[in-house]
Amino acid sequence: MNDKRLAKMRANALLPQFEAAMRLLRQDAEEASRISYAIGSAEYGEWTHYYYCHHDGARLAFDWQKPSAHSCPVCGTVWKGEPFDSAWTSIVHANIGRAVYHMALLNAIEPDEALLRRTKQFLMSYADEYGGYEIHGNIPYNGPGKLFAQTLDEAHWIIDLSVGFQFIRASLTAEEESHIRQGLLEPCVRFLIAHKEEQIHNHAVLITSAIASLGILLGDEKIIDAGLSGEYGLHDQLQRGRFADGLWYEGNVQYHFYAFKSLLNYALMAEGTPWDIWQAPGLQSMFDYPVNWILPNGFMPSFNDAGSAEGIHSYAPFYEIALDIFGDELYRSLLNTAYGTPWAETAFAGVKTVERDSVLALLFGCELAPADSSESGQLWKASHRSVSLPVSGITKLVNAKRWQVIVKHSKFGGEHDHMDRLGLSVVCGEIPLLVDPGTTAYGVPAHYGWFKHTFSHNTVSLNGADQPPADGRVLCLEQLPWGIWTETAVDWKTEEYEMKGRIILPPELSPWDLQAYGGASIRRINVLTEHYLLDMVKVDMNGRREVSWMNHFSGMLEVDEEKVWQSTDVNLSRLDQQWLKQKKRLAAGEIPEEALSFRYKMEKGSLKQHLWSSQPAQIYSALTPDNPPDRDRTSMIMQIKTGETIIFAQVLVYELDQEAVSAGAALDETAETAVKTETLEITEMPDQSFRIAITTNGVQDEYSLVWAESGAQLNKWDGRS
Repeated sequence: MNDKRLAKMRANALLPQFEAAMRLLRQDAEEASRISYAIGSAEYGEWTHYYYCHHDGARLAFDWQKPSAHSCPVCGTVWKGEPFDSAWTSIVHANIGRAVYHMALLNAIEPDEALLRRTKQFLMSYADEYGGYEIHGNIPYNGPGKLFAQTLDEAHWIIDLSVGFQFIRASLTAEEESHIRQGLLEPCVRFLIAHKEEQIHNHAVLITSAIASLGILLGDEKIIDAGLSGEYGLHDQLQRGRFADGLWYEGNVQYHFYAFKSLLNYALMAEGTPWDIWQAPGLQSMFDYPVNWILPNGFMPSFNDAGSAEGIHSYAPFYEIALDIFGDELYRSLLNTAYGTPWAETAFAGVKTVERDSVLALLFGCELAPADSSESGQLWKASHRSVSLPVSGITKLVNAKRWQVIVKHSKFGGEHDHMDRLGLSVVCGEIPLLVDPGTTAYGVPAHYGWFKHTFSHNTVSLNGADQPPADGRVLCLEQLPWGIWTETAVDWKTEEYEMKGRIILPPELSPWDLQAYGGASIRRINVLTEHYLLDMVKVDMNGRREVSWMNHFSGMLEVDEEKVWQSTDVNLSRLDQQWLKQKKRLAAGEIPEEALSFRYKMEKGSLKQHLWSSQPAQIYSALTPDNPPDRDRTSMIMQIKTGETIIFAQVLVYELDQEAVSAGAALDETAETAVKTETLEITEMPDQSFRIAITTNGVQDEYSLVWAESGAQLNKWDGRS
């Protein structure tokens, strides 16, 4: 961190627009100065993902005074013993690392002898004891730690301590500086070098960033080179782990920023040195890419191992960096919307806003008032548009009524993948309709038991098994006056995928069945108009399989007295059936040639679903975990055993409750409000094309579909009923 950056931080600290950031920094430093924990010689931390309630996935309440009683703030359960006690220990030391960071930073802005003394005490205590800590850790797919249970957490912690060391270095005696270097920083960086991950992975980005940063801090070019160079070094991670369009290969915004944050930490440390990377090729694209995914409420979709609560409010601090370094007005627009300033974009509804209170705002913050009012609206235009990103594998369809339909045809993402090629996510404004749930904390049973499998996603499973690694592809995206449509595809005709050989896939994270999918292919067509979504899925196989098409709705199935459901104990997949509650089979048996209709009560309004299949199929419903897993959603599953090509189809129509419309709900301009008559008819013609007729609001749309091997041909004409 060079003198120019420190000068900007100190200047910003005096400005009124950064008052919240200074207030929070003072608060954090004050709380940090009260930590009375005595660092001992036998500290032993466990994985912090264990510090969650097994009942509802809530993070347990950490209390400095209760090292052996860990209560759930949701259900009240008090968990005791291991692994909770040792996970508590890891949280203690992570908090001390952040304490050192905050106290040293505030002291650099507002010198305070007490903060300086406490910061020095922590660093000296770690230097006294660190060398004697036991190497340990059996966290799946992670290297070990010394203080913590994995190399990753060791790297997080030492970065915070190294920043603290940098800020107070000028106030240390020669003996104190030597002791911290030799007792803490040097042994820790040697440990990190010894346990670098031999794969392209977000963990490896963080670990190599920490190594290179420590090398710069210690003035040791061999350590810098150990972090930056060679196979799986930081430069290699960015070259082979970042797709050409800017997305980190693990396939969601959460891990994208997790890897990116580590890179930015290194960039801040290297600023103004020969290893400065601010203008490195591709760096800006990592800021630009996530904008494509922003939903109408400012949140991000939850793909792969992502949580369900990430949005522009989560990532605003990083765009402080982007605005300062690159000056793009798009970043200013994102910050204004995330902070809820007078220049926030009003097109977004229900955006969660946050205060401008981050350390990155102090270090990089710029003026947020746009210089030119004509620049307004950039964020909505950039995020609410139909776009296909074939390299990273996301296609998004939008309409004027705030629908966003996202098809995941991405490349296989390794350890954090959910094996759900051609998965579908649909929202209307702020209302989730049919979405990818992401996942919960890794220590919660539902993560490995349910969320991390094909069957929990809106896609196809064969023989109840997980999809093997494969790279999806988009075949077309066409915008027409009446709407927009896309076709995507994936197949298992070979076992090749782009990241093969770059990532480690241990047997425990390889649960798929190659035989179940060998030679099979899936194609998906999605048509979005102003009134409905048409969704068609075609499955081709070279042998008899059990084909399941899953749709998981963010709502409850409404009672229809004309439909009789029977309880069933049939195994709907290879997963433990505990995750599928109240399993029922439609008593009518196999779906007839005419489409069946179902209605779901959503968070607001209701969703109408019309289902069809080209062969008679069983229909099942169940309640399955939403995210967080103490909530349920409705899963509708069509299932058939066949060796022939099978086509499934559905039409989704969303409408608000009349009461909500009358009350002037936020979405009263974004949803259907008075659907009169709805029908779906699909007919296979003698030439093997399909005639599709959809009636909504008394208007009938007709399509002709030829699903050729090289790609679908879809034509539409309008008629009046």
